[in-house]
Amino acid sequence: MTAAMSQQNVESVQRAVEAWNADDLDAFLAELDADVEWHPAIQPGLEGKATTYRGHDGARKIWRQDRGEAWERLTNRPQEFRDLGESVLALGHIDLTARATGIEFSQEVGEVFDLRAGKIVRIRDFLT
Repeated sequence: MTAAMSQQNVESVQRAVEAWNADDLDAFLAELDADVEWHPAIQPGLEGKATTYRGHDGARKIWRQDRGEAWERLTNRPQEFRDLGESVLALGHIDLTARATGIEFSQEVGEVFDLRAGKIVRIRDFLT
């Protein structure tokens, strides 16, 4: 993998985060492979069970859950992107506002984005 490809991977992840924060689902999906796997961390932390979301349909489902059902606001604020070759590590915080209670909090988060051919093929979120 060339340095230019690694930089392109970082830029793809940055575009995905920007699209998420701008509430732009189409731009977000454009950065994801059709067969993407997403392993979120919030759901297991709250509900005690891990769920893997697969493909663009899965990404749409978690998008709806995180934006409409559970959270009034969920903003991803990565402070650092680390190029790991085929993967990108994003470290930062997510800011959340619970829809039911209005309670706001910030949580440290790490996300590992695995990329292939310029598309995100797997997202793994970690709260610790």
